[in-house]
Amino acid sequence: MTAPADRLLAVAVEAARAAGDVALKYYRGGFEVTLKPDATPVTQADREAEQLIRGILGRAFPDHGFLGEEFGAAGPQEARWIIDPIDGTQNFIRRIPFWAVLIGFEPVSVERGAAVFRLEARRERHANPMGTLHGGILCDVADAAMGMACASLLDEGESFTTLELRINFLRPVLDASL
Repeated sequence: MTAPADRLLAVAVEAARAAGDVALKYYRGGFEVTLKPDATPVTQADREAEQLIRGILGRAFPDHGFLGEEFGAAGPQEARWIIDPIDGTQNFIRRIPFWAVLIGFEPVSVERGAAVFRLEARRERHANPMGTLHGGILCDVADAAMGMACASLLDEGESFTTLELRINFLRPVLDASL
């Protein structure tokens, strides 16, 4: 059984902030860069941040699994956390300040023909340089919800290839639940 959304969000934010602190320690200091088997770079900051995230989330939600960039899949996969401890490792390595800790939760189930995603739009989490919610985030959330809702209606062997996504811009969003 999945925890309430507010608790999932609170623990994910706690884990992201803690991992961000670890990453910042290395970003401001020093670190070694190595190459993963797929020839992409990884740092000690990436590994430590992901281990910290897994620890915090694992203690709070022992029945959840993980799919992480650095350590792969572990635990139950019916309800799992998706982790990229430093999204933008190339920027991180070059000391370009455009990188982030990404944590997502994959829901346990979707009702037939319906998927509801909630995004807490807050300046400190999703703002662009103009101070408003970045439109790409809205499109990603809407696209994921529509895709999951449509997929829940498909019979085995069926697929869909296109969805029309239309978002009307009404006003800037600074702080709201969408």
